[in-house]
Amino acid sequence: MAIDGLGASIQRRSTAEQAAEAVRQAILSVRLPPGTPLREAALAAELGISRSTLREAARTLESEGLVRYQMNRGIVVADVTAPDVADIYAARTSVELTAADALTEHRDPAIYRQLADLVDRIEHAFEQDDTATALDSDRLFHATLVTATGSPRLRRFHAQLQQEQRLALALAERSRRQLGRTTDDHRRLLDALRGSRSEARAEITAHLQAGAAELGRLLDLLAHHDESEKPRG
Repeated sequence: MAIDGLGASIQRRSTAEQAAEAVRQAILSVRLPPGTPLREAALAAELGISRSTLREAARTLESEGLVRYQMNRGIVVADVTAPDVADIYAARTSVELTAADALTEHRDPAIYRQLADLVDRIEHAFEQDDTATALDSDRLFHATLVTATGSPRLRRFHAQLQQEQRLALALAERSRRQLGRTTDDHRRLLDALRGSRSEARAEITAHLQAGAAELGRLLDLLAHHDESEKPRG
């Protein structure tokens, strides 16, 4: 049975996805800094798409926490604040404690192997001063941990939290030294996940609390840096 317009719908969705990816990469590379207004007409023309397709792409980016709609300004690149970071990490902690409970109960060897491989990748990235790979491998480590829950819904929720966090982490890539870390603690976290449930829960909590504090400090540093660069008088 033929359905009129179905092919066009698929094509529009594909175009919107490509547009969302182009804008996403511009945001995460900080070519579009937080607070930048995205002018519909100009951006649609630059991407060679219709304004309706751009709005569809913007809805995807809004669901990822990368853009927001503001009264009288339209689509704006989202700005991540310290309260945002605290809220994201609180939600992550809840999900990852559930994952740690599941993993220490069923001891899936495949998940442990994946986590060990990612720890090696993170440590190698630190040795090479490769911030992008370190951050990406960090994200994959925690996403892999959440697969231990066996819950597609928790995985989707956790992925959304990580996507929102990427906006703040993208700012960290401006300067490797601003991360304030010369070593990584994922191996200690993996050792705890191989231990008892209480050890795993304690280390997950400490690890994420440290991450929230670190990212909050970085955002504060960047805010002060941006403020100091504003013209005076």
